[in-house]
Amino acid sequence: MVLEIKRKFLLDEPLQPALKEDGAEFKQIDILQFYTKISSNEEIKFKKVADLYTKTKTIKKGLIKEEKQEPISKKEFEAALDCGVYPRISKSRFSFKLNNQPCSIDIYKDELCGLFIFEIEFMTRDDANEFMLPEFLQNRVLKEVTEDENYTDRNLALFGKPDFKFSYKNSLKLIEKLGEFKLFFASSISTYDAIRMVLFQICRSMLKNNLSYLKSKDKNSLEKLCFDMEKTLFFLETFTNVIDEKVVSKFINEFEILHSKISNLIELNYALECAGAAGFELEKAFITKRQILEDEIRLCLSSEGFDELIKEWEIVLSDENDFYVSSNYRILIKSSVAYNLRKLSLKVIKSLRSQNSKNTFSECKKLNVFLGYFEDLFMIKCESKLLKQTDKIIKIYKFISECKVFLDIKFDLKSSQNLDTFNKNINSQIKKSNKKIAKKSKNIIKNLHKLSRNLKVYYQKEI
Repeated sequence: MVLEIKRKFLLDEPLQPALKEDGAEFKQIDILQFYTKISSNEEIKFKKVADLYTKTKTIKKGLIKEEKQEPISKKEFEAALDCGVYPRISKSRFSFKLNNQPCSIDIYKDELCGLFIFEIEFMTRDDANEFMLPEFLQNRVLKEVTEDENYTDRNLALFGKPDFKFSYKNSLKLIEKLGEFKLFFASSISTYDAIRMVLFQICRSMLKNNLSYLKSKDKNSLEKLCFDMEKTLFFLETFTNVIDEKVVSKFINEFEILHSKISNLIELNYALECAGAAGFELEKAFITKRQILEDEIRLCLSSEGFDELIKEWEIVLSDENDFYVSSNYRILIKSSVAYNLRKLSLKVIKSLRSQNSKNTFSECKKLNVFLGYFEDLFMIKCESKLLKQTDKIIKIYKFISECKVFLDIKFDLKSSQNLDTFNKNINSQIKKSNKKIAKKSKNIIKNLHKLSRNLKVYYQKEI
């Protein structure tokens, strides 16, 4: 067995120019590597070094680690490349000797661009322990990363560059300026910052849609406002122990009350539209109830109390000093999302199999929102498919929900003959829609299982 004794250091910049001036001779090779499997007990890694291709399978059993490496062809390597489920690691390695000791500088590319690692090999452990960095290197080394798990190939593939420079303040300014745009998250930023960025963007959308609704009673703006509140509640209830629980509970309570009322008004508005389109007359009590609720909501949304609530919420979301943090705030966003996305995926599978339409509609909406914000974190192929599949199934569930709203309406009719025929047609449409859902569910469940398997490696705790 070959025993490798190495020490690794993070550099602030590549050192080849300075070393060349001192007479160092370099040998450059380009390396491309990727994983097709990473789990707690098994890894499969493919590597291209210059024109040589290898496949390495590592199996861990307790303290025992078994590694098997075999040469493969270029064709086998390229075939495996399409099956890679984690980001590729591309780098140029510059090998040289320092005081007759083998050294190398790895300059990473693509997603890991800006990462520079200096590595030096030793004959014995004593040599490694006694090694002192030369003076010219001391000024260029940021820190030693020999035993830092964040800088292993495995974790670089899973979580990207560990010391990603991120300005939360600048990110919020960008959101304020651009409004609604696709957020992209570095794997290594904290859950506290990432989730608050999402909530801040939703909050800005909430303000915009509220203003639009108050100006014109625009029903589309009301529905968007309702969805903004729904997303806010979903993220707060999902990512618990990130923002201080006492602070969060106040906002959850306020948003839940308002969301419930707005949801009710949206249903009543839909019922009114359906009745008008079908030529049926609604009971006066229904009309009065809807008007009272609308007036109450508009009064609330235009009140100083609501303005104060949003201002307080923005203060929490703009915090730069970790004042509102809770116990899990330091966890990387990629780990938090992987855990909660897998947990939600298993819930959706259960709901689809039980054919509980109310639960499944709710869980599918949550899954769709989750994927919409975070699918780029993992680059797993089935995520984009699931996003499209849940979009379609949500529309079907929405149609069924609207049909049921109509069936629950009480009409002011002298004769119910026409209504009975209408209700039969609606029930027939609901049955057809449920059949469509059953058919689409199979593919969704299949892709959710794929997603679930690939997410397990990113977190420690069990679901």
